[in-house]
Amino acid sequence: MDKLPPIHLPRIEFNREFSFSDADFERIRKLIHKEAGIALNPSKKDMVYGRLVRRIRELKLPGFSAYVDHLESYAGKREFELFVNALTTNLTFFFREEHHFPLLAEHLRARVAAGERELSIWCAASSTGEEPYSLAIAALEAFPLGARPAISILATDLDTHVLEVGRQGVYSADKVARLPAGYAAKYFDRLPDGNHQAKPALRSLITFQRLNLVDGAWPVRRPFDAIFCRNVMIYFDRDTQFAVLKKFVPLMKPDGLLFVGHSENFFFASDYLRLRGKTVYELAKKPR
Repeated sequence: MDKLPPIHLPRIEFNREFSFSDADFERIRKLIHKEAGIALNPSKKDMVYGRLVRRIRELKLPGFSAYVDHLESYAGKREFELFVNALTTNLTFFFREEHHFPLLAEHLRARVAAGERELSIWCAASSTGEEPYSLAIAALEAFPLGARPAISILATDLDTHVLEVGRQGVYSADKVARLPAGYAAKYFDRLPDGNHQAKPALRSLITFQRLNLVDGAWPVRRPFDAIFCRNVMIYFDRDTQFAVLKKFVPLMKPDGLLFVGHSENFFFASDYLRLRGKTVYELAKKPR
């Protein structure tokens, strides 16, 4: 029996309220790359649809093409912020990648032993605040109560919504349960609704501020003892990563450290940074 020729059916997208063409996706891909440095590959098309369809409903627009037109118009300036917020990923939890925190404590103690009296840390992708609060706790725990230096933490993110969550410092019981034993009671107050809020003394160490890592200029001037930029540059292409890393260099103290995510490797920036430990970098050339 002769074999029947294969039948090629057009790709059909099911259960979509609005059409979402490849051209629509390409326009969105270019916008988010220009604004946030995020490089979206075609496999993210369904994710983009799911995150933006609510905005289209809210604005009562006929579809994605009209939505992008709105983003590119003067009237869409406010919506652009919500667009970026929708497409940024904010997976985080307390003491994530926990191997970094003993290294941070050791580093801070060494800085104080060398004469530092004020310690500064920058959390450059703070999300909803679990990371900067973890850094604050680690810094406090590194020193006896009567021998603590002044500690300040700058927590920045592109997403204005998550920054406000961080400022409030209120977290559900299941999130606080991930803290090391004893830290929840020591550093958080239990609220009547069952949530937990970071104690005022802990919140006072952290300043939350919006900052876009791909902006040409950053509103940051002081050098830091440690910079944490973890699990964000994996969404950037190589050129964007390199540009961001070069801008970190003058913001690191001569013995400062840069902590990055477990899947991030910046060997291509060896003229500026050298690997000191597991996903921890130091300046390749220290000022004399």
